[in-house]
Amino acid sequence: MPTQDTEKVLEIVKEFASIGAGNAATALSSLLDMELMNEVTSVNILPLQKVADWLGGPGQVVAGTYTYLCGDLHSGILVVLPGNSAVTLLKHLTKEEVDLSKLTEIQKSALKEVGNICLCWYLIAVSKMVRIDMIPAPPDAMVDLLGAVLDIPIATLAQKVDTALAVHTVFKGVEREFEGYFLMLPEESTLQLILDRMGEPRQ
Repeated sequence: MPTQDTEKVLEIVKEFASIGAGNAATALSSLLDMELMNEVTSVNILPLQKVADWLGGPGQVVAGTYTYLCGDLHSGILVVLPGNSAVTLLKHLTKEEVDLSKLTEIQKSALKEVGNICLCWYLIAVSKMVRIDMIPAPPDAMVDLLGAVLDIPIATLAQKVDTALAVHTVFKGVEREFEGYFLMLPEESTLQLILDRMGEPRQ
């Protein structure tokens, strides 16, 4: 873990989280055809082994969208929607009953689109703050137990990652609300660079 003061680092992470969540809310408002407000309720810097517990435990069913950065920076990126939030979104988008164990192709596509929107807008916020282009690979989406969803980035990143930047956001509409988690799983050198750049004065 970098040596910066933890509270200062969390302030920096919350700044990019607020920007990313605000932009994601605007984009999702258009997709869902309803006005959304957003609230970043918590940000954390977690050891990788504690992520599952922070998200509520590995045995719950969630929807996950995963990608990784291409180029000079090396990080996994994961958006997690709790099962009830995924159902709320899909019912609104497709006007159909939703069984997460038997999603239709339209529902799978809609879920991937929601996850992709969140991924992109959070990454854009980070990219602007660190002044480095972040190019994600095409994302993969899945519905499974949280433990299985987390296994994908852990297996991909092997032993190179031990820290997660973790953000919890609630999106609220007039009649509906849902929550989501943004997780950035950077290699140590990438984490150090991101936090150093975020801590620099911006003009």
